[in-house]
Amino acid sequence: MKIRALLVILLTLACAGAYAQDGGVKGKVVSRDGRVALSNVKVVVEPLGVTVMTDNHGNFNIDQLPKGEYQLKFEAPEFENLDLAVRVDKMVKNLNSVVMSPDVQYVIDDAVFAEFDSDTAADGQSLPSSLSSSKDVFNNIASYKFSEMRFNVRGYDSQYSSIYLNGIRFNDAMTGYGPWSLWSGLNDATRNQENTAGLRSSGYGIDGIGGTTNVNARASQMRKGFRASVVNGNSMYRFRAMVSYASGLLDNGWSYAFSFSTRQGGNSYVDGVYYNAYGYFASVEKRFGDDRHNLALTILGAPTERGAQQASTQEAYDLLSNNYYNPNVGKQDGKLRNSRVRDYHEPIVMLNYGFDISSNTKLAAAASFRFGKNGYSALTWTDGPDPRPDYYRYLPSFYTNRILQLSEGIESSDLGTYNDLALRSMREWITDPSKSQMDYDNMFRMNYNRNKSGASGIYMIEERHTDQRDFNFAANIAHTFRNQSVLRGGLTARINRTEYYDQVKDLLGADYWLDVDKFALRDNGNYNPLLSQNDLDYYLKHGEARRVGEGDKFSYDYYANLRQAQVWAQYYASFGGFTMSLGGEVGYTAMWRDGRLRKGLFANNSLGKSKTLDYLTYKLKGEFSYRFSGAHAIDANVAYMVNPPQFRDAFVSARTRNTTTPGLDSEKVLGVDLSYNLNLPWITARVSGYYTSVADQSKVISYYDDTQSSFTNFAMSGIDKRYYGLEVGVVVPIWGGISFNGALSLGDYRYTSDANFTQTRDNSEEVLRGDKVLWDDLYVESTPQTALNLGLSYRGPRNWFASVDFNYYDRIYLSMNPARRTRAAYATVLRPDEAAQLPGAVKYTALMNLRDQEKFDSAYTLNLSVGKNWYIHRIYQLGFSLEVKNILNDQTIRTGGYEQMRLSRRTYVNKEGAAAQPIQYYVPFDSKYFYLLGTTYYLNVYFRF
Repeated sequence: MKIRALLVILLTLACAGAYAQDGGVKGKVVSRDGRVALSNVKVVVEPLGVTVMTDNHGNFNIDQLPKGEYQLKFEAPEFENLDLAVRVDKMVKNLNSVVMSPDVQYVIDDAVFAEFDSDTAADGQSLPSSLSSSKDVFNNIASYKFSEMRFNVRGYDSQYSSIYLNGIRFNDAMTGYGPWSLWSGLNDATRNQENTAGLRSSGYGIDGIGGTTNVNARASQMRKGFRASVVNGNSMYRFRAMVSYASGLLDNGWSYAFSFSTRQGGNSYVDGVYYNAYGYFASVEKRFGDDRHNLALTILGAPTERGAQQASTQEAYDLLSNNYYNPNVGKQDGKLRNSRVRDYHEPIVMLNYGFDISSNTKLAAAASFRFGKNGYSALTWTDGPDPRPDYYRYLPSFYTNRILQLSEGIESSDLGTYNDLALRSMREWITDPSKSQMDYDNMFRMNYNRNKSGASGIYMIEERHTDQRDFNFAANIAHTFRNQSVLRGGLTARINRTEYYDQVKDLLGADYWLDVDKFALRDNGNYNPLLSQNDLDYYLKHGEARRVGEGDKFSYDYYANLRQAQVWAQYYASFGGFTMSLGGEVGYTAMWRDGRLRKGLFANNSLGKSKTLDYLTYKLKGEFSYRFSGAHAIDANVAYMVNPPQFRDAFVSARTRNTTTPGLDSEKVLGVDLSYNLNLPWITARVSGYYTSVADQSKVISYYDDTQSSFTNFAMSGIDKRYYGLEVGVVVPIWGGISFNGALSLGDYRYTSDANFTQTRDNSEEVLRGDKVLWDDLYVESTPQTALNLGLSYRGPRNWFASVDFNYYDRIYLSMNPARRTRAAYATVLRPDEAAQLPGAVKYTALMNLRDQEKFDSAYTLNLSVGKNWYIHRIYQLGFSLEVKNILNDQTIRTGGYEQMRLSRRTYVNKEGAAAQPIQYYVPFDSKYFYLLGTTYYLNVYFRF
């Protein structure tokens, strides 16, 4: 009797405990084709934000969910997103098989996302770093289909988008730029990506304002099986081959993966543009301790040599009737050679560790090391004529401008002479290819003649290096409470030492190169040769300037040192349909320069360490969302951030000395955005509005200033900007597999202050001038502020797909020269005491040529893609995809460019008096432009099993 009573009590307690338990949901995710189990599928419970990944057998299990209605979101690379509405009660609901359909759009597997870097504005192949395969309805179009016009999402530079690799932020330590070139060509290994848009955080830290991308490149994250692909195209390279294999998670807990690729060939439009590139990836991962622990080692690299395109003036393009003219190239022994070649190989070694402390608490840690070389070659010369074929003195306009100067003043017999020279220059450019190209053979001849006299070379190809040693560490922990609120936190640390130096790449037949500063030699060498030495210690020891040969460092050599650490925390909670996330970060940054050479001009301020610049920074971010139902939701986000300046802008002339930029300060960023998300069977859409202000930016530009007849440094501080606009993305299924897709980006990006500047000579500590850059209310340059996409896509039976897209762009502004928009420039160009003597038309034109901001013409393109894949015995897959861009072959669309920093002197002579003094004034040099390539294609054939 007592035993029976005890059993009843125990059974009652057990039932009561079961009644008190929360419910859950579980299931198995499989592919529509062959019902193959899909591992590493991301399953998100909305609005709670609870996230799990499917195991190697496609299974997932989410328990301890409070009773209620939820939206399950399933996401996996190469598959269409799937949303399921579920109701959770007291028990665990079994969904059995959840079927995901292959996303044929993503069969355009190369997608060109990781093929670009943007580390130089003078490179025609450079594109924004907002290149990631997002499944957000707007970002997918904006980051890929708009990339042809160098589109930046919301107008932000790439430094405001956080790019992670296996949980570590890899934005460049010196510039903040996106790091895509580090793994370019490794598309199979890096295609698994997690993305957030705008101000939303990633879970790896308190990110910036431009969204995040985390590339999951570990063995367990790659799709199981073997894959081989071959590409033929005509835009960046002719040929690409790639082989990849992933084992998937084996029964013993091990998984491994590798990938190799090569890209070869040239560009069918631009001479000298080519790729000689390879990529390698290897990863091994082990799960142990009842699958609570995992350890992964990943090694990857992308050794690349590629020829670059240089912008040129419209005059040069028109003379050759070719908007893709590349002044970098010329003939050497009858073969085409490009003087501008980027050559880099920066391997990455990573170690990732994960520990499931409990079912509710997870720890992740990662460490990485990046090393190698990164060089960019360029032609340099001394004691000889400028070898660049589009140098302004070699163009017909040099003589026509002289004619214009003379016609503004008194009559002169020189008019006929200059007219003849202009006509001769024009004929030579049109009929003689050697006039529009580098003349390498002549450079060899001139160097040979110098060799006979025992002197140093006149011409040489240098290679400017930024070789990094970059160590990163990140650790984070996440705990999910019983009410499904989540507390995340972590720390990151970075130690970077980047060596900047110049290296002799090719002496072009010379015996040696003399390591002296040619500008200092011109100004000071006659009476004090010490001042012209780039390596003063060598000169003092040997009594002569250092002679350098191929492979030697010269000119400048210094270390840029950076130390960073951040601690962050973020709390997530939900209340019915309302969710919120509050987070903050505190960081510390220290940077300093360490010179390796004592420069003669700055003997006491070039060798050794500069003072340390240190900054305490912080970020605050709030993210709020309300879901009315599974179909309707509103998101609101707000952030305030104090960021350290970039090293590249911290020193007036880091190549020569330790002097820091006057007015250097931390950058302040305030951002807000509001989004409405719609997800119905007949329409998916996102509409977002945003506002961002950026204050106290710094920037340093070094250039030759004609008004000072010297190489100068233009250091700016207090740069303020404002961005606001509207984003709309929509997908509407129409009928029979046909869908409409559209995206609209409508923004207004402007400077909101007159920045401070200080200008110094590169060969003197003297401050030439300092004042304001007058660009308040001018537009932020280089990205379309209006972009529109209208497209139709077709997904037919038996895995056919096709799409056609119309893109429209407007309000694109040329990159500005700030030195032209200063009071000092206006005074130099047109002195007040002389201005009264100039006719009104000349005076007005002179000022407007400096002030006006150039706006490109609006443009539109039409693009097409088509493809299919076949399944053989449900095991093998064979497919192809063909993408054709700019079908209309419009070769007049400007995608970017810049105003030259130089000014040209003009002379006006008043006709009313022969004794009148000529008046000097200045006009800007012609701007330089890049153009969108004509019709290009990209054919990809692949095989997988």
